Amino acid sequence: MAKVKIVTDSTADIPRSLAEELGITIVPLNVHFGDKVYLDYIELTSSNFYDMLRSSPEHPRTSQPSPGDFAKIYEELTRDGSPVVSIHVSADMSGTYQSAVMAKDLVKGGRIEVIDSRLTSMALGLPVVEAARAARGGMGVDEVVGLAKRIIAKTKVFFVVDTLEYLARNGRIGKAQALLGNLLSVKPILTLEDGLVTAYEKVRGDKKVIPRMVEIMGEMLESGKPPARCAIVHADCADKVEACKAAVEAAYHPTEVIIGGLGAVVGTHVGPGTLALVWYQP
Repeated sequence: MAKVKIVTDSTADIPRSLAEELGITIVPLNVHFGDKVYLDYIELTSSNFYDMLRSSPEHPRTSQPSPGDFAKIYEELTRDGSPVVSIHVSADMSGTYQSAVMAKDLVKGGRIEVIDSRLTSMALGLPVVEAARAARGGMGVDEVVGLAKRIIAKTKVFFVVDTLEYLARNGRIGKAQALLGNLLSVKPILTLEDGLVTAYEKVRGDKKVIPRMVEIMGEMLESGKPPARCAIVHADCADKVEACKAAVEAAYHPTEVIIGGLGAVVGTHVGPGTLALVWYQP
């Protein structure tokens, strides 16, 4: 019996080595600088992107893959009879999910399950990684879909940005709109709620941000359950990552901490200096 194949999009920000190890197919979104279009992670690396973001007179914009892009991949993956589970960025943030759904209807003869995660970056990436591990272990398509949805429901993400300018400029500020113009020395800790960015609380001063994010994680972990699986992702601020990782490991002894960078698509919307802490408890 053919094993389930896992598809996601480049907003998942899964480290490429891990995606290759687990056989995850990643469909790239597009990043536009003026008239030039780049495929996320393929033609534009994270480091190159942040250099361009700082130096370019034109602010980038992003666009989803076309249904045809997805259909081509689905046809290749289902050719041997394998079912596909395709898990994507929140439909309220991108048209990527809709493109995947349209592509599903274009492909005949293969089973394709498309899931709107209501998440992005490694908050999407963690469920994708666990779905891929389950598929490689021989789990069937219905079980993989169920597992992915359970992990999505349990996944928490909290993040801080250097400025709300990028979220506002790209129309992704969601329920955090009220914070614009009122920050001064206050740093908002943001989260995703119902597929949109929303403010969780405000912290005064940069030095309090990481300790408070780690503290929030502790407030949400359930006693008596297995240790959390975590990810820490950043936008060109690797210096913040080690402090966050050390604090999380010392406090909660997670089973895993995946470290990664925010790619060009997510980086377009949050800007450099962003740090995110993601976790779920099995």
